[in-house]
Order: sequence, then C-alpha cells, then structure tokens
Amino acid sequence: MNRSDEQAQREMLERLNQQMKVLDEAYEPVNIPSLASLEAQVKERRQSKRRADQVEMLLFWLVGIMLLTLGALLIRSSPAVYLGIQVLSVVAAIAIALILVGKRKETTNE
Repeated sequence: MNRSDEQAQREMLERLNQQMKVLDEAYEPVNIPSLASLEAQVKERRQSKRRADQVEMLLFWLVGIMLLTLGALLIRSSPAVYLGIQVLSVVAAIAIALILVGKRKETTNE
C-alpha cells in the first residue's frame, strides 16, 4: 500500500470512531437487571403459572364429575335419550373428522 491509501484509511477510521462516539452519547446506557431481580421474576411467574394450572385442573375435574353425574342420572331416568345422545355425538364426531380430512386434502392438492 502506498501512503495515500494508508492516510485515507486512517481518516476513515477516525471519522468512524467520531461517529460511534456521537452514537454512544446519543443513547442512554441499558440498565441490566440484577440476577436477584431476574430470579424473583422467574419465581413469581412459576407460581402464577402453577396457580393457573391448579385452577384449570380443578375446573376440569368439576366439569367431568358434573358430566358423569348428569350421564348417570340420564341413563337411569331415560335410557333411550341417553343412547340417542351417544349415537348423535359419535355421528357428529365422524362427520367433523371427515370434513377436516377433506379440507386437509384440498390444501395439500393446491
């Protein structure tokens, strides 16, 4: 390299350094949270998630018990209605499955 190329590179580096300093001064430094505060946030989120899971599981069990109770009462009071509901639910499930399979085939063919 000759001297003019070296001089041009030095000038470019000086301008880049000056521009970097301007950028550094323009933006505030980022506040990095402490490890203790991050651990506290993780612990709080885990506890809230655990509580939400417990509530969801409780509701699942309550709805399940309610449906089993209603099914038992229905089969004792009116077996024909109970069997009719069972047949309709199976037919509806098969129809929904066939519709979804048909839509999936249409999207793969396109």
